[in-house]
Amino acid sequence: MQRIFRPVPLLVLLMIGTAAAAPPATEASYVHKMSKDPWVNFPGVRVKASRQSELPATTMAGALMELRPGGVREPHWHDAAEWAYVINGTCIATALNEGRTHPTDTWNFTTGDVWYFPANTAHAVAGAPPTGCVFVVGWNAPDVDERDAISASSWLASLPKDALAQSLGLPADAAAALAAGLAKSGGASKPSVMASFSDTAAVVTSQAPLVPQQPPLSHKYSLSLSPPDVSSPDGSTITKVEVTRFPVSEHMAGAVLRIKPGGMRQLHWHLNFNEWQFMLSGEVEGGVFLGPNQGNILGMIREGDVAFAPRGSGHYVINKSADKEAVMVLIFDSGEFTNVDANNFLGSFPSAWLAASLSADMDLVKRIQYNLSGFGAPAAPKRSG
Repeated sequence: MQRIFRPVPLLVLLMIGTAAAAPPATEASYVHKMSKDPWVNFPGVRVKASRQSELPATTMAGALMELRPGGVREPHWHDAAEWAYVINGTCIATALNEGRTHPTDTWNFTTGDVWYFPANTAHAVAGAPPTGCVFVVGWNAPDVDERDAISASSWLASLPKDALAQSLGLPADAAAALAAGLAKSGGASKPSVMASFSDTAAVVTSQAPLVPQQPPLSHKYSLSLSPPDVSSPDGSTITKVEVTRFPVSEHMAGAVLRIKPGGMRQLHWHLNFNEWQFMLSGEVEGGVFLGPNQGNILGMIREGDVAFAPRGSGHYVINKSADKEAVMVLIFDSGEFTNVDANNFLGSFPSAWLAASLSADMDLVKRIQYNLSGFGAPAAPKRSG
């Protein structure tokens, strides 16, 4: 008997493989209304966190953090890479790389700057006077909790006094005094973000010029000074930083997405990495498509909220505001930022194939604007009232 081949629609073929393993397609799985969460306060620091417990679909974690002047994220490390974007103010950060010479990298980070610390790289961040700083940070693992990082104080507090004395070259009385101070502040169970010294920022500022600078190991990138990589006729832009420009950032990348009123971030997907989104200002309507019956599940994403788009999922956002620009910080768990736009995808196939797949006539298929890249065609936003 002759076998008959029946073509499968192109859009169905695209999503085979992601639908079977996809988590339940609900808005709560893909959007964390972090804007409604209360701040968690520590001395000198306050935090809002977003992990898999708050965002079930995610494979990445993140947080919004504010360091007051003199507030310190004490020296610590974690088994995940860290990518951060400074929203406002000034931070002073130091990272320590492995190696016989123990090179360090110390910088001031101001509004629009990005830092990247590879997994298990020791680092510390202080809020500089007079304002301190606010930043959004992401990690390439779903359950990172800064409070559980291996910090200097919690590690040393766990040591017997003789081991503490021997490791630091201290006499017994000095080691005992140090152990007592560590125990008083919380000991081995103290969260790594719970450190604050009013003069720390001033001390770090004064000492920073004395720290050997290692330009090839620079953990800083001034994203605010970079020109947009993609621009739309309506003024919407994408400005990105990836490993080709920021060599230390091998396993994470990011971008700032600005969408003018009525603008749309084009339908697209990423082949090999996930996208973690933080709504910096404004609000957008978004959608994620995972497969048949699992589409357009983001809803509204408002200032301070977090959303997640898994690799291979089709996704988009639209700014339907009448007069307010929407700004998002995008973080990826890959050193490169590439994507496939829907228009380029559709335009890569013969018109007859596309018409059959979309159940459309040829005239309609020919009207599609296949040259749109990065952004959809600007639309007039609907005005309220």
